[in-house]
Amino acid sequence: MERIVIGSTRAGLTLKERIIAFLERKGFHVEDVGMRRDGEFVPYHRAAMAVGETVSSGAFERGIIICGTGAGSVITAAKFKGVYPVHVTNTYMARQARAVNDCNVLVFGEWLTPPEHAFEMVDAWLNTRFGDGVDPEWKKTLAGFL
Repeated sequence: MERIVIGSTRAGLTLKERIIAFLERKGFHVEDVGMRRDGEFVPYHRAAMAVGETVSSGAFERGIIICGTGAGSVITAAKFKGVYPVHVTNTYMARQARAVNDCNVLVFGEWLTPPEHAFEMVDAWLNTRFGDGVDPEWKKTLAGFL
């Protein structure tokens, strides 16, 4: 069973809960390292750091971060070695983030992302492998860079 780490701040709680339920229905184990509905406030950068550290350590291969807009979380998570976060707003971006950038952390802005749209983006990301549909020569170049 694949495991995914997820974190959010208050602005991402509702979408996070919906994504957790969505992933668990698909058979994923989801570890929540962010703010909880009845817990103490967790600012976006702490939630992003928790996901970034967990993926960087190798404890989890993939992660998802949700805050209000996604902007600050993607910047924070990108500071961790081996973490390739991408803030996505549509399924094409989610697919390309994985295929071209080997994205291992998806970032959403709850204020911008309806749950059903998020589910489609998560599916696109999960069902795409690094290099899918990418020119083989370009993939060799990317593999050396990433």
